[in-house]
Amino acid sequence: MIRDRGRIKWTAMMLPEHLEKLRDWVAEDAYEEKPTLDEWAWQDMQQQLDIAYRTGCEIRVKTWEDGVFKDRIGVLKRVNGQLGLIDLEVGQDVQTLSLDAVIGIETMDFS
Repeated sequence: MIRDRGRIKWTAMMLPEHLEKLRDWVAEDAYEEKPTLDEWAWQDMQQQLDIAYRTGCEIRVKTWEDGVFKDRIGVLKRVNGQLGLIDLEVGQDVQTLSLDAVIGIETMDFS
């Protein structure tokens, strides 16, 4: 006896438009809102940036971009307070991150 006959029957009737809408619906479920940071969180991030800049240790920067959280691990190279940017050396590449996208900073080790 075939137990998944219903799934086979309905899959053949799916139109490309239906599949596209289902993919959009799944993507909406994965979307996460950007957390709001209070003054204490901003002060903690400032302290972590200061420690990382002075000691040259690795940091983990957690960012929020388009509904997705991303972690980057690297060494802080430069902080531009006027433009709100930080330069993070990840391997051989230098990535420029906006402080508006940063939601968390954690020092990894002290070299």
